[in-house]
Amino acid sequence: MRPTDGCVCLSHYIMSPEFIQTQTDLTRIVSKHLKLETGRRILKANCPFHADSSDSFMVSPAKNIFKCFGCGKEGGPIEFVMAIESKSYDEAVKSLALEFGV
Repeated sequence: MRPTDGCVCLSHYIMSPEFIQTQTDLTRIVSKHLKLETGRRILKANCPFHADSSDSFMVSPAKNIFKCFGCGKEGGPIEFVMAIESKSYDEAVKSLALEFGV
């Protein structure tokens, strides 16, 4: 495998999707789209991916992941951006890399 396989190249930096996934703030990303309410160790909201009248959408800031217990959608920053902004995997990775400067 070449060093750039599966990576995003911006300028002279090469970033792996794993780096993007761990170095971007999911809470900040989700907060641009949803009003998050504080729970004990999680943040919660109505799920944007299905008709939801309860707070079934959870964000774990400590783990940098989300999960909806209503529709089952889950993931990290890349998966959230893909779903909420209808982007491909590569587009989501590049968008996050540019937004967070990682």
